[in-house]
Amino acid sequence: MSRRRFEIAPLSIYGTSTIGVYIFTNNAFTVVPMDVPDKVINSIRDTLGTTVVKASLAKSPLIGIFIVGNDNGVLVPSIVAEEEINELEKGGLRVSVIRTRYTAIANLILTNNKKTIVSPIIEKEFINLIRDTLGTEVIVDEICGTYLVGSIAVANDRGILLSPEAKDEDVKRVRDYFGLPVSVGTVNRGRSFLRSGLVVNNNGGLVGNDTTGFEIVRIMQVLGGE
Repeated sequence: MSRRRFEIAPLSIYGTSTIGVYIFTNNAFTVVPMDVPDKVINSIRDTLGTTVVKASLAKSPLIGIFIVGNDNGVLVPSIVAEEEINELEKGGLRVSVIRTRYTAIANLILTNNKKTIVSPIIEKEFINLIRDTLGTEVIVDEICGTYLVGSIAVANDRGILLSPEAKDEDVKRVRDYFGLPVSVGTVNRGRSFLRSGLVVNNNGGLVGNDTTGFEIVRIMQVLGGE
């Protein structure tokens, strides 16, 4: 059976191109804020091939900051309310609460379905929870000289896109670790905090609507295997 073509859809949410702070996806589910319009939901569903779940986290629409995960499970910080976790679980997601002092955990963890890089600022006591929830091998490391490993890189099971701040040794180290194609790129006309403007799974990607054609081509090459 041939795999579906990797699609890219430009979006804005709340009038901004920083869509990654509002959306989380894996290959089965995409979580969006409660008041996202149907037109956007339809575009997400068509592009990512997922069921769309509406939610709030910590009474906030900042879904893409407060949730990180893969097809095996997702992590949320302790500021997320019990009823919000229940809604995610009713939507089909397996949720673990990570009681780290940090709340914007999606900025601190980079994962696909096989490997995970965890920021060195996350307390060591939570590494086993991360490993068990995501079902992956875990390495604690910085990328591109920053602990914000989830902000400056985006991964799926086809490739990894890194910030242009990445040095050759960053690219090699991430390539060796994930065993996938790795390259550098930007979103939203040169923004290097990739995850703020890019949400991907294995089927496709959503980009902020300021993203240029050249940037989209690079994303498709690296994360779509084009």
